[in-house]
Amino acid sequence: MPASRKSRPHRKAAVPAEPAHKKAALKTPTAARALDALARKIVRVTLDPSKFVIPELYAQDCESLEATGDVSHGHEGIQKKFEHYEQMQKGSRWKVRNVFVRKSVICIEWDADITLKDGRMVKMPEVAVHEINGGKIARERFYYNPMVLMPPRT
Repeated sequence: MPASRKSRPHRKAAVPAEPAHKKAALKTPTAARALDALARKIVRVTLDPSKFVIPELYAQDCESLEATGDVSHGHEGIQKKFEHYEQMQKGSRWKVRNVFVRKSVICIEWDADITLKDGRMVKMPEVAVHEINGGKIARERFYYNPMVLMPPRT
């Protein structure tokens, strides 16, 4: 090998720098733990609605979008939505299939068995996407087939 090649320092390929938001996320494991804890809390209150305390979960100016297109705003809107759901069903069993937590989003895949007031029992798979800000749900979207909850055709 020529001497000039031996004397050159070995160069490594350039590695792109981590984006700032990833560096911050890596430095704050407590934020990741808090998000995981909130995901577990959402699962707990869904499985046991008696533990559902709106101000503990939701930001004051939250927004909740149902698959029907209905949008609820704020704590009052969430309360009305919860009451409406309680009025339309006799009972429900929810089973969590998957929970995904990434950055400031919690995504939960559910399977529900719902007994409606008219006596029908329906199965309803659902995906819930919760956007978190300040440790609380700021926005959420629910994806499911709303037709399973509609009265039967006569």
